[in-house]
Amino acid sequence: MSMWQITPARRTVAAASLAAALALTLSACGDDPAKTETQIPSSSQQHTSDQGGGERARQPEQPAEDTVIATLHGPQGITLDVTSATRDSSGFVTVNGNLKNSSDEDFTDTAQWTGPELAMKRAAGDSLGGATLVDKAEKKRYYTLRDTENRPLATTGLGIVAANSAQKVFMQFPAPPKSTTDVDLQIPTFQAVSLTLTDA
Repeated sequence: MSMWQITPARRTVAAASLAAALALTLSACGDDPAKTETQIPSSSQQHTSDQGGGERARQPEQPAEDTVIATLHGPQGITLDVTSATRDSSGFVTVNGNLKNSSDEDFTDTAQWTGPELAMKRAAGDSLGGATLVDKAEKKRYYTLRDTENRPLATTGLGIVAANSAQKVFMQFPAPPKSTTDVDLQIPTFQAVSLTLTDA
């Protein structure tokens, strides 16, 4: 047999041996417990992972807008959206809200909101000092608190409410008994509304 006939046979055997050796090597690698299998997550797994990691990267939540619990309607497009009526541990009730003028004209007839007391008018000018809380169950009316100079613990300086404007306002009253949870808020020239008191 010539060398040209033997060499291809030897090459075939060598190739087969090499293939077998590679197969054994790959098989051994797969059975090695020291090896750690790495998987590529599917697109759905990646999405879930992104969501989980997003908790730390999420932007801070913006403060929620004031929740309106009642609206008093006044003259000429004036409204007062009440956002809270809170009883605190000191024995006071504080009513917060947003006074709005939705008309295209300035509103100037604010003097009546102060109430009829001349001493308060002289001390505070136009204000929400004329507001009252009415406890219908106990048949009592609570006026805004005031300081030693007869200034009401309420928003003052309300000579003009500009057209298409809004401003935050407040009024503070003595608190009715704890058994009273519902009161009526009354402000001169506005329609009265009922409020449920909450604890601070």
